[in-house]
Order: sequence, then C-alpha cells, then structure tokens
Amino acid sequence: MEQEEQKRPKRRVRKKNSVRWGRVVLALVVLIAILGGLVFGIMKGYEAAKGYFTGTGEANTVASTDAAPPTTTPKGPTVPLEQKSLDKPMYILVVGKDSSNPAQGDSLFLMSVNEQQKNIDIIGIPSNTKIDSRDKKSVAMINTMYSSGNIELTKAVVEDLFHIPIPYFIVVDEAAFKKTLDVVGSQDMYVEKEMVHMDSTTGKADVNLARGYQTLDADKALQYVRYVDSDKNAFSRTQRQERFLKQLLGTQEDTLTISKMWHIWRLWSYFDTNITTMDAVKLVMNLGSLSASQIQYYILPGTKETINNEIFWNYDPVEAQQLLGITLGNTPIEGGGDGSTDDSKGSNASKAKEG
Repeated sequence: MEQEEQKRPKRRVRKKNSVRWGRVVLALVVLIAILGGLVFGIMKGYEAAKGYFTGTGEANTVASTDAAPPTTTPKGPTVPLEQKSLDKPMYILVVGKDSSNPAQGDSLFLMSVNEQQKNIDIIGIPSNTKIDSRDKKSVAMINTMYSSGNIELTKAVVEDLFHIPIPYFIVVDEAAFKKTLDVVGSQDMYVEKEMVHMDSTTGKADVNLARGYQTLDADKALQYVRYVDSDKNAFSRTQRQERFLKQLLGTQEDTLTISKMWHIWRLWSYFDTNITTMDAVKLVMNLGSLSASQIQYYILPGTKETINNEIFWNYDPVEAQQLLGITLGNTPIEGGGDGSTDDSKGSNASKAKEG
C-alpha cells in the first residue's frame, strides 16, 4: 500500500490567475460567431447580386428581412466595374434627382476612382451649368437634361463637357438618399446659415433649418442638400452638397471594411445604377480603409452669367480639361482654375469664379 501511494503523482495546486480563461474563450466564440454571421450575410449578398443581375437567382435567395434589399429587377443592363490601367481611373456619374414630375437632376458629381492607386476625385457640377444646343441657338441648364432624356442624355452631355467616356452611373432619388442616412446614421455638423424655403403649392416650409451645430437626420439632411440660396446660386449649393458628402464619408473612415461592405449590400438595390451589387461590394473591399486625405473635392470652374433673367453657370472648357487632368495624375497648375473647394485637402482655395 505504501508503495502504491508513493507511485501516485501528487496533485498540483493551481495558482490563481487574474485572467478567467473560460470567459475569454466564450468571448472569442461569440466574436467568431458574429463575424461569421457578417461574412455569411455578405456571401449571401454576392449570391443575391448574381441572381439579380444575371437572371439565374431565385426570389428566395435572401430571406425577407429589414436588412435585405428589395428583390427588384435591374432597370437596365450592367457594365463590369474594372480599371483598365494604372493611369486611367474609373469614371462614375452620380446624379441626385428630385421628386418632381418630370424629375430633374439637381445634384451632379463626376467621380474618378483609381482603385489601384487608392484615391478618389469628386467633381461637383452646378445644376445650372449652361449647355448650348447643337446649333448654338439656344441654351439650357444641365439639370433639365434628366427630365428630357433621363440618365442616358445626362451622361452624354457630361461626356461632351469633359470629352471622356463615362461607363458608369448611379442615380439617387430622395427615397434612396433617406435610406442611406437611415443605414449609415444621422450626421452631426454645423449648418452655416438659416435655411428656409416655402413650398409654393402647400404654402408650408419644405426647408426649415436653424443656423448652428446640430444633428441632421434623413429629413433634415435632405433639406440641407436641396436648399438653394435666395439669389439662386447653384454654386454655393454644390459646395454644401460636397461638404455634406465629405462629412458623410468622413464618419465612415474608421468603420471596419466589412461593415462598409455590409452597408453597400443593404443599400445598393435602392439606387438606379449599371454597377452590380457584387462589383460595388468588391470595390469597397479593394479600396479598404480609404482615408479622408485620399478623397479630393472640386467644382467645375466657371463664372455666373445671366440670360433672360436666369442665372447660368458658364463653365470654362480649358479649365475643365485642366481639372480632368488632375484625375489622371497631372499636377495642378499654380494659380490655375482647378475649381477646388475650400475644404479640399492638399489643394489651393477655390479658383472657380462667381463674378
């Protein structure tokens, strides 16, 4: 008996450890489950996107939840999103249309996305930019192009303006704009002036914002980007739209890439676009954690011009080409009209003339 007892190994007394490994393991399991769920959701988004845009998917590919986009059919053919070479960015025309009938394209931006060099240039086009007719006998504002010929005509006019092909477009209506704010979140920002506009039909204020720092929910944010100054200065409205866009993108800078992909998957079907959901998610994944310094903001250079008591933005074609050159990697000419906004990073103050 004594020999058997001697052979038994002595039980080791465990030292107390401040780290409770059971809880740590449990936390890791929960974290993996959450991340796994997100990845699963995004993969289901990929499958749904393939189904929507190739016609091979089934209606029940994604469960009907609030997070899932509506199963609507594409409004037109799609174009594969790809960058041909390092020095040729992808050009995307973004149009914000109002709710009138026929709708006008009151917000226009040309986005230059260089996926390989990890930078984006955004050129705001004032909605009252003057467009000459083919015979040079009449003029129109660029925002009326959408009501005349939808996105096809609008895109063709902007292509003529910059002398480049624009393969891709995104049209955002008021409902899609509000949905974006619902998903991304309200924005805290300073409203630089009191903004009030009375609707001529109802006699009620459709824009009513006080001056000062405040939280803009979906409704107030839409009021902010829609407001036109009393002098009908579309240039200043474009500045505000770019300021809001910069604020919106800035709040997403520290967001995990996987969360950004999740947002895109939830929102993309609310936009009218020829870019598939799958390509949009891939682009966000490839751009990764893009910083604010890698996104530059500009406005189409020009001057104000009054024709038949209407204020037009008479753009400068030479400076427009110089601005386009910046998107191709050309260095801005010192003292030249690059049309950059006051908030632009790494560029001079606004050179676009309002005289």
